[in-house]
Amino acid sequence: MSYIVKVGFDAAERRYFVLYSEIPGLNIEADTFEAFVEAVQDAAPDLVAEPLEGSRIRFEREVVLAA
Repeated sequence: MSYIVKVGFDAAERRYFVLYSEIPGLNIEADTFEAFVEAVQDAAPDLVAEPLEGSRIRFEREVVLAA
């Protein structure tokens, strides 16, 4: 099984957050992308109704390009 988590970044607050998730109930924020990924990996097993062994979580970051 594979899950997608789209990650946003609030520049004013300097925080990463969940824009969209295929993991029900996932609501994570963190100061760094690495801390965000770790928090998702810690929370995901409790939120998914099936074992995650062998599953993948694909993180997609949203990037804002300057003009």
